[in-house]
Amino acid sequence: MIKILDERTQRFVGFLNANYGAKEEVCLSVLHGYDAVSSDETGGKGFAVYLPPMKTILLPTEVPQEISELNDEELTRNFVLHNLAHEYAHFLQDVGVLDGFDDENIIEQIAEDFADKVVAEFEAKEE
Repeated sequence: MIKILDERTQRFVGFLNANYGAKEEVCLSVLHGYDAVSSDETGGKGFAVYLPPMKTILLPTEVPQEISELNDEELTRNFVLHNLAHEYAHFLQDVGVLDGFDDENIIEQIAEDFADKVVAEFEAKEE
């Protein structure tokens, strides 16, 4: 059997598509394990990254050791989902669904706010 994402992350992708879908598509490249990723195009780097020219999100699926060592169960449980939602927000900004893609003063705050909101909505739906 081929497995790309764990079941919870798959449900989250379905939740994003159902509630925050866009006319355009973004590809999700799943990187098993963890290593910082970066975009030569935007200079962005971190756990996950959105590559605008390819409309692709690069998403590692292993929580970094420094996060798991914080012993914050909620942070660890939602770390991958939050990062996916954050990068998905950048895609939505890129295609004009969300504001701020061309404004470096607000681009990250909008993506962070979106991620906080949708992860909370997803968790509420899970209960």
